Amino acid sequence: MKKKRKLKEIIKEDYSGTTSTSSNSSKNTELTETSVVNETDKAEKMSRKNKRKKKGLSKGDIGRGAVKPKKSDEMVENPFETCDVTILKNFSDIKTKDIQTLALHYLGCSKYCPEWCLVTNRGAGHKVCVVMLEALYPFVYKTMSMNMPNFTTLFPDGPIEIQNPGSELYVTPAGSAVLEKEPRKRTNSRNEREEQPLPPVQEYILLPDYMLAHEYPSEDTLNKEPGWRRFTGNITVKAKEHPLYAIDCEMCKTAEGSEVTQIAIVDESLNCIYKTYIKPDNPIIDYVTAYSGITAEIMKDVKTTLAEVIKHINNILPTQAIFVGHSLENDLKALKLYHNKVIDTATIFSSGKGGSFKPGLRFLAMKFLKAKIQDSASGHDPSEDAMTCMRLVKLKVKRGPKFGMVSPANDNSLSIYLTKQSKTGVFIDKPIVAQQHCRGLAQALPATSDAEGLDTLIRRLSSKSEFYWLHLYKLEPIYRACTTIHDMINNPQLPDALKFIDESIQKIYSALPADTLFVVYSGCSGYWKKPEFNGSDEAIKKMMANIVAQVRRGLLFLKVKN
Repeated sequence: MKKKRKLKEIIKEDYSGTTSTSSNSSKNTELTETSVVNETDKAEKMSRKNKRKKKGLSKGDIGRGAVKPKKSDEMVENPFETCDVTILKNFSDIKTKDIQTLALHYLGCSKYCPEWCLVTNRGAGHKVCVVMLEALYPFVYKTMSMNMPNFTTLFPDGPIEIQNPGSELYVTPAGSAVLEKEPRKRTNSRNEREEQPLPPVQEYILLPDYMLAHEYPSEDTLNKEPGWRRFTGNITVKAKEHPLYAIDCEMCKTAEGSEVTQIAIVDESLNCIYKTYIKPDNPIIDYVTAYSGITAEIMKDVKTTLAEVIKHINNILPTQAIFVGHSLENDLKALKLYHNKVIDTATIFSSGKGGSFKPGLRFLAMKFLKAKIQDSASGHDPSEDAMTCMRLVKLKVKRGPKFGMVSPANDNSLSIYLTKQSKTGVFIDKPIVAQQHCRGLAQALPATSDAEGLDTLIRRLSSKSEFYWLHLYKLEPIYRACTTIHDMINNPQLPDALKFIDESIQKIYSALPADTLFVVYSGCSGYWKKPEFNGSDEAIKKMMANIVAQVRRGLLFLKVKN
């Protein structure tokens, strides 16, 4: 700073014409020294700027924070550097939206980068491939990783443990950080409701395609599987044109799987018109009392058979009856009963998480009815659950189809956001999931099996689309059949299922184009039953709480193919 001040004095003297020859000599020396200082400062500034650019940061950014680069830093691609994603810190609270934000940032659709990673050399022409693995819990991977050698090779740093996403990434609303603000449209919703008549109750009956996709009993089930019966009803029972009857069942475990042991039926007036225990065809090996509320003492003198129950249902209900329930396909399967007029509260209300994630009945009761259910220490009451379903359906019919659902006007799903950025996507999932939630330029490709989905993805990876999605359900039937961690780890089908997943991930990676971000994460779009335990020992309670905490975790694997 001292040399710079002298320079100003010298220039002032020079312009005033009072300088001497000796002073001119000193001026030249000082000018040279000052020039060297300025050049050094410039070199240091350029060095710091280059370092920031290599790290993908702009001036003022911090490496570990969620940052918004300057416009000049958007999609700057250095041909001498490879694309990469570096994990800066192992955050334990990574959610679906964070993975989504990373994908959008890598594609150049968002200026924001998650705080737990650093993306270098992102640019145009890059792709993202996301694979969701249903129910690959951390404890499963840690225990059975020897069955997944390709994972160890592809992801040598191992996975990041994350919060269980619980929903498909492409239907989760995009985070507010990556969305452009749009002006709100002022509407008079009351006038709109008055102008448009509400649909009748029969409009909420599930369509045949939906019932088939969600594994409801069908005509084929009735014709091919023994012991199944059709609901016929009683033509002499007087009822209105479209009467509603809510049904809920409780099950116990037998040697042949889950079998129904109790049923309750509730009419539109919330009267329980039928409730009985049912003797299963096979000996009970687990009463699942914490959920069913059934004990050996209760079932000791039960003589009523399933055939007698179905006969009674067909006798007391009218032929035009509409069945109401929550995930009613499970109840109908337990009853071995086929009926094609069904309203399912798990589908006419939204969980807010999107995709195939169905909201729980307890959640819906609290959110829309302000009622607390399934809170008894003695287990569930089927009549309480049936009444709750009936109340929810009647409320839905009264308020209209948009009530309890995510409004299309506020749809910020990934498929919509990609369309706004002129990006295309390929989404491969169960038919009903992909077709319901993919909009805009997104292409929904239904797959009825994991093998079909895998083949479809590998064929499509060479297309011009920028985003690819695949959901693998190989582990779903295994975890749904288990109630404890021990059950899942020791399931004889688990090693083969993990081998299939391991080989599938290797096949996908081999088919990926260069500069593709490969994201593999595990979650659970369904539920895990809380383990049952007896006694009040604090050590046991703590152990069980730890088990529940473990199944609420997921895994995240990241790799850029160069």
